[in-house]
Amino acid sequence: MKRSGLLATTLLLTLAATLSACHDGNGKTPLAVAPTPTPSPTPLAATRTIVFVWDGLRPDDVNATETPNLYALQQAGVQFTDNHSTYPTFTMMNGASFATGSFPATTGFYGNTFWTPPQGSGNTIPAGKNASGSDADYVAPVFTEDYAILDTLNDYYGKQLLLVKSLFATAQAAGITTATIGKTGAAYIQDLGQNSLFVDENTVRPRSLVTELQAANIAVPSNTIKTYGDVTLAAANGNPTGRSGYATFNTTAFDPDGKLAIAARDSSDASGAPEDSANKYMMSVFTSYILPKKNPMLSLIWFRTPDNVEHGYGPGTANVKAGLRSQDARLGELLAALKAQGLDQTTNVVIVSDHGHSTVSGPTSLYPLRAINPASNGAAATLGGVSGTGYSFSGDVRTADLLTYRGIAAFDGSGCTTSAMYGLRADGTPTVPLRSDTTGALCGTANAKYQAISATLAKPVASFKVPAPGALPANGVVVAANGGSDYLYVPSHDKALVQQIVAILQRREEYGAIFVDSRYDGIPGTLPLKDINLENSVRRDKGQPDIVVSFNWDENTVVQGKPGIEFESAQGQRGMHGSFGITDVHNTLIAAGPGFRKGLIVSGPSGNVDVAPTVAWLLGLSMPQADGRVLNEALVNPRSTAIATVWPHVLNPTSPATGLTFETPLDPTGATKDTARSGGSYTIQLVVKDVKIDDRTYRYFDYARAIRQ
Repeated sequence: MKRSGLLATTLLLTLAATLSACHDGNGKTPLAVAPTPTPSPTPLAATRTIVFVWDGLRPDDVNATETPNLYALQQAGVQFTDNHSTYPTFTMMNGASFATGSFPATTGFYGNTFWTPPQGSGNTIPAGKNASGSDADYVAPVFTEDYAILDTLNDYYGKQLLLVKSLFATAQAAGITTATIGKTGAAYIQDLGQNSLFVDENTVRPRSLVTELQAANIAVPSNTIKTYGDVTLAAANGNPTGRSGYATFNTTAFDPDGKLAIAARDSSDASGAPEDSANKYMMSVFTSYILPKKNPMLSLIWFRTPDNVEHGYGPGTANVKAGLRSQDARLGELLAALKAQGLDQTTNVVIVSDHGHSTVSGPTSLYPLRAINPASNGAAATLGGVSGTGYSFSGDVRTADLLTYRGIAAFDGSGCTTSAMYGLRADGTPTVPLRSDTTGALCGTANAKYQAISATLAKPVASFKVPAPGALPANGVVVAANGGSDYLYVPSHDKALVQQIVAILQRREEYGAIFVDSRYDGIPGTLPLKDINLENSVRRDKGQPDIVVSFNWDENTVVQGKPGIEFESAQGQRGMHGSFGITDVHNTLIAAGPGFRKGLIVSGPSGNVDVAPTVAWLLGLSMPQADGRVLNEALVNPRSTAIATVWPHVLNPTSPATGLTFETPLDPTGATKDTARSGGSYTIQLVVKDVKIDDRTYRYFDYARAIRQ
């Protein structure tokens, strides 16, 4: 592997118990070397700790206006200014990292959406229902933000969905009461329904807790009746975790004939966060019942705000700001409850996000932002003209469609789809026009709408449903479309086919850095999955992708006051994450309480994998199997005061891909070439920071950028 010191030489930090420059709360005066406390040779007595995950919280969204409670907590405690999400920067991927303190190379887990290839002569795949009681589809890649789907997968993998012991299992083995609350799937994976007190958007566990809550006249999630056959909802129960949909408007801009309408998200809407009341309900259950009556020493609360509104409307928009205020109010309720119950001085509160967030957009030089004429007087919003202060109407890419057009038998399971984010060019013409399948020959339903360039082939394809087990073509490819990165599965493991796919992705400027299983070592312009902690030998043919590709991103383009854009798998979202981009990888970590130092800014590298081992230490426990480390520099009583070295550097492929003709996003057929990049060279710049402490090295990934020249 070629390593170049493009960023800096090795930095030796002599500040004991510190991996970085640490400043006082105003960020100006460095601390002296002296105040580091004496390390504890053994774990401490347990200190109550609550981990509160703000899904998708960007560090630059913490401020005194939208998040006053969080801002005050940040000033009082420890702020980590160089925290790193686990790549791919998805919710469930980082849920597993919070649960275990480890990367997928150790956990074997590949959420959000991954494929379980048929196994054995019987082409066995998982089978089970989702949280709503419907049969889940495991022929296609499955979305794992669902407790029932996680149960099915855990059973399928022999009760080893996560291949290492979790923080919650470690705590329970020590006799500690634990609780998990919040977003479906993300909260559940912390303990996989084992022994925690559990309330999410769909259900309550254990069964006895349902009885207790109902006896206390507390509503339960309406889908709880799908979990237990003997639960009856009270007449006044309602649907306490329900949330409203996104505000949309119809436009014919993507239909060349101006007849077919397509729903577009109304980013100008200011009605608020759709999940506000659901989060308020779940926080109330925790603070009014579980906390005072069950006294958990370890709790994790995970709410889908601001992520849900960022997806629907885009970072920086009015509803995202409303979501931030909503989430901050939930923090205020938590802190008030701790104080009222006399627990505020003895409880650590760790605020962390699973990832950052970016605006979905192609380059604004190709796809200028457009105004939205807001809804008024009962009339719906409408699409406006080009506006530098407007909103994106570009950024969607369907990998299965692009591959199919180029002769690859590709499937993603989604059928015929439409999106208002495929891209409106500067002249107002769409990159992928909206069509209607008048006979049902393409989509299976007459008059179904679709957008697919492969529908123009001699043998047209507009639907990409995955064939039944055993019926996948010999060289078929399954795409798990995740958002800011896609997973590609090549069951034949044909290196020539993998290289053909990689070359297609390298030519298309919508795609960024590409990583492949090490069995395909030597493909120019790629790095192996093991270099980014994604290769797991146990799951190599049972869920691990053959190719992982980040969509292209740009950290400098600003939309609605927020820097950072990226392409996404075609989902019609306004905001997305999952890429290897700077604004997705760099996320939020703030901690305060008796275990943490006060008024401290830590500017050295930390990561989501460090949360679990640090919390374990605060509970008087240890997680030697974790990939992450104890964040000693932030603790009153650190585990170690060893001097650390930080080495920022860059990893590049052994050789670049050359002789490529790059294809502009403006033309998905590839007929329009990018003449500005005539050299035809593609490579990757993977920027990392290695931290060595106590004879062990920990790696943090800053970003991975595709370099086309």
